[in-house]
Amino acid sequence: MTLRNRPSRRRLDVIAPTEIDNLVAAPEPKLLGSGLLRTFGRATLWLWFDRGALRLGTAVAGLLLIRYLGPVNYGTYATALSYGALLGAFLDLGLTLHAARVVGVEKDAGKPIVATYLAVSLGALLLQLALIIAALEAGRWDLACIAAGLLLINGESTVAFCGYVLTAELQAKKTLPGSLLSAAGLIIIIVLVIQLHASVLFLLIGLCLKSLTVASLRIWQIRGHWPSREDCRWLRMRSTIVRSWPYFSYFLTQIGYERVSIVCLGLAAARSDVGLFGAAVTIASVYPQWSYAASDAVLPLLTRLFEYRQWDDLVVFRQRLLDLLLFVSVPVAVTLSIFAPQICTLLGARFAGSATVLRIVAYRSVVSVLDGFLGQAFLTAIGRVRARRNAQARALVVLAILTLSLGLYWGPVGAAIALLIADVVLFLQYLPICRSAGLGLHWPALWPSLVAGLCMALMASYLPHLNWVVKIAPSLLVYACVLVLLARDRVLHAGNTVWQCLGGSQP
Repeated sequence: MTLRNRPSRRRLDVIAPTEIDNLVAAPEPKLLGSGLLRTFGRATLWLWFDRGALRLGTAVAGLLLIRYLGPVNYGTYATALSYGALLGAFLDLGLTLHAARVVGVEKDAGKPIVATYLAVSLGALLLQLALIIAALEAGRWDLACIAAGLLLINGESTVAFCGYVLTAELQAKKTLPGSLLSAAGLIIIIVLVIQLHASVLFLLIGLCLKSLTVASLRIWQIRGHWPSREDCRWLRMRSTIVRSWPYFSYFLTQIGYERVSIVCLGLAAARSDVGLFGAAVTIASVYPQWSYAASDAVLPLLTRLFEYRQWDDLVVFRQRLLDLLLFVSVPVAVTLSIFAPQICTLLGARFAGSATVLRIVAYRSVVSVLDGFLGQAFLTAIGRVRARRNAQARALVVLAILTLSLGLYWGPVGAAIALLIADVVLFLQYLPICRSAGLGLHWPALWPSLVAGLCMALMASYLPHLNWVVKIAPSLLVYACVLVLLARDRVLHAGNTVWQCLGGSQP
């Protein structure tokens, strides 16, 4: 790393002072040399098995569920989850991200955070149960669905919180039992809903029971962080909330940004339009959701490198993963965009209108993946949470205004265009944030990936009239060949990164 790109200790201490009280002076052996990639690879493997392999079954079940519900009912389902996510962001108080960053470095930090989170979550659970009962007695089924969505996200948020605590301790393997239980429960509930021709409310209540069961298991798994009586005192919890404030305001903007499209489109267009848009975004989000396993696994490692002042390792590690993510993500986006009509037919004829939306939002297979790595993981690790919060807040305003205006005239297609513009606005703000921290971004793999992706798109579009599934393989071969021709050294370096993540030695 050149001197120009090396961050000075004095400058970083001013910009992002450490919040770790009991910092170990020397880095751990697993963070030195190839051990860093091996540690990252093991954690990613377990998390990917959770979010990738296990979710293959749930993804298929989810597609069947969308076909069964149709645009209108799926719009109701998506709206309930969006309101639940927005409330869940308030109830989280930033504690999840706070735990993800500090628990693995400062062991005693977990107990007050766990105490505060469980106290808020339990209080909200009682209120949400009361709201569901009151809505059912009043015959307000729409309100009951929203209340069930609130309870469902509360349970899922608790599951995620405990998972972040385990991952921060580099114990991602322990998330697997809860993930197995969750995947099995989801598939069973979806099958029952379809077989019994049940309502959206039945679906949401069943998912609530599943989430609360998994949350109970995860809470038991983090019993090493169960709080003492002193941790449950109001003054201690208030102090924890104050320390979590930067993460809280950031988490609000993050969840708001993820859900504001559904909420605003529901205000500007019909419920069926919300269903068409939500279905396309769900398909486009499958691969990014899997890739977030790498982002979650890398966060505690980047945090340790930052806190231990291992600047060279931090920058090299980031660059290697950035190249790898670009090489893998571009062909996924091209495949979704080119074959959007055929993919949407899997949802049934009622979702044919989602094809144009999917063509537009397919780009998120690149942008969302990079956002998860650079925004969620890297900026959090180097203490730039406030900067990313402000960037998301600006992009959120752009997204809300454009969704309301474009969605009013063009429905789900207008919402997709609004999402594209807002994502670009958000991502461009990361560049000066990293540069101001002395950790500017470099993109040697960007143009080779885009050129190879363009060649892949042309190949997929102009192949003879073959089945679209058959076209994918030769298109990927063209992408790989062009990529090797344009960036042979980068491709070999990315292959070496994968090899070391899998436990191989450095050549």
